Amino acid sequence: MKNPFLAILFTFILSANFAQDTITKFNNEKIIAKILEISPTEIKYKKFNFLDGPTFTDKKSDIQMIVFSNGMKEEFKQEPGGKIEARVLESNDYYREPAVVSTKIEERGAGKFRHKNVILNEREFHNLLINTKDKKLVDLVSSSKDAKALQYIGFAGIPVGMAALLLFIKSIPKPLFRSQGFDSTYLTGSAVCLVAAVACPITSASFKRKRTTCNRAAVKLYNEKY
Repeated sequence: MKNPFLAILFTFILSANFAQDTITKFNNEKIIAKILEISPTEIKYKKFNFLDGPTFTDKKSDIQMIVFSNGMKEEFKQEPGGKIEARVLESNDYYREPAVVSTKIEERGAGKFRHKNVILNEREFHNLLINTKDKKLVDLVSSSKDAKALQYIGFAGIPVGMAALLLFIKSIPKPLFRSQGFDSTYLTGSAVCLVAAVACPITSASFKRKRTTCNRAAVKLYNEKY
């Protein structure tokens, strides 16, 4: 995003819409994250600004405190012998009500979907629908995938357009034989390629609309059933 102010504003709005956890390390580093698992010795999480990214694992001995999205604080203290004691605290700086986890699917734009406060890409969204074993949902996923594959036909317009130009140049008569006029074979081939070059992006846009329509229909059907 070229405008830094818009980038900051977008990040602020995005952060306000999702439940987030805050990890504070003993070196005072703060990490805005989504906690995935807390084991006796480790904490697994994803960076909040990149939920589709890798899962990070930190040792509990490096963590001073976690502030969860529901307002609860968990403070860690290392006891002699390496044992880690956890204390649950309350904080007035955060909401005390439990975070609301919606089971509905929401479109987030640009092939992104939200489910149970987690952002899914299109592949993850499709896997979620396939796992329901619902025939109508599976059919919509299949149609969306087929449309996505055919959507890339638009790229074929580039080489076809270049072929149209080359054939047109080839059809131009040489200076010594201008009386002969354009070569009809090359000129016809150029016209055919030009039509195909124009048709490719139009066809691509049509498949893109079909892909979006199938995904939206799947979201609606899922929300109605689940």
